[in-house]
Amino acid sequence: MMAVTSACKDSSKMGVDNGKYVRYTPEQVEALERLYHECPKPSSLRRQQLIRECPILSNIEPKQIKVWFQNRRCREKQRKEASRLQAVNRKLTAMNKLLMEENDRLQKQVSQLVYENSYFRQQTQNTTLATTITVVNR
Repeated sequence: MMAVTSACKDSSKMGVDNGKYVRYTPEQVEALERLYHECPKPSSLRRQQLIRECPILSNIEPKQIKVWFQNRRCREKQRKEASRLQAVNRKLTAMNKLLMEENDRLQKQVSQLVYENSYFRQQTQNTTLATTITVVNR
């Protein structure tokens, strides 16, 4: 939430802080949220109409309502992007896990093949040595 300065408390227009920060009441936020769901990007005329039609918003400047809608659209966009990034992160994490498991499996396979290669090389050397000894002894 935003900070409220003493100037806001003294202001005859509750909610307006000399153009700096505005603290909305829960009722104002609820009204603005309802309006946002109806129309996330109201025109200047629509914002003025909202102020006239909704008494709870009558003490808020049109510019502040405009800023509230801009901020609300920005928060919505950030939430959507964060949600999208979390979904991408979950997919990448799952893929990474699969790749790590595949890597482990392949490393074990390489180790087994290196062992077998060493065994067959030893067998070949023994066979060659035995053949050489047999040929020499004849």
